[in-house]
Amino acid sequence: MALSAQNGSDRARQLLALTLRLGDRLAHEIEVLEAHRPQDLHDRIEETRQLSNLYRLETARIKADPSLLGGMTPDDKTSLRAATVVFQERLHRYEHAVNAAKTVTEGIIAAVAEDLNKIRNQATTYGARGRTSDAGPQSLSYGRLA
Repeated sequence: MALSAQNGSDRARQLLALTLRLGDRLAHEIEVLEAHRPQDLHDRIEETRQLSNLYRLETARIKADPSLLGGMTPDDKTSLRAATVVFQERLHRYEHAVNAAKTVTEGIIAAVAEDLNKIRNQATTYGARGRTSDAGPQSLSYGRLA
């Protein structure tokens, strides 16, 4: 999947539309993550992935061959540059929101694993010299029927 443009201005306008659309998606996802509702991202994640992939491919193509944007108008260049700045700011904010959600999730999983480990260690029998041994972190998997 790639943009099919007639000339540099056409490619710039298509890239501008893609950048704006992907930026709007990120803005929505930032709101969802900051509202602590990452489960609400599930329905639209595939579209975001496809747009991100297309954006990545097109920017790589342009970087490899800058002549693809040759002949674009000064207005298109200004609009594309402004949209890219906004997109980069949103991308930076999105990165922080995703990292925050990841940190919280990892903390919850670590706390659950620690609690399970404490419960399991209480049920261990005494070994040699009358001591129980801490086997370290345990898996959260209880088997395929759990």
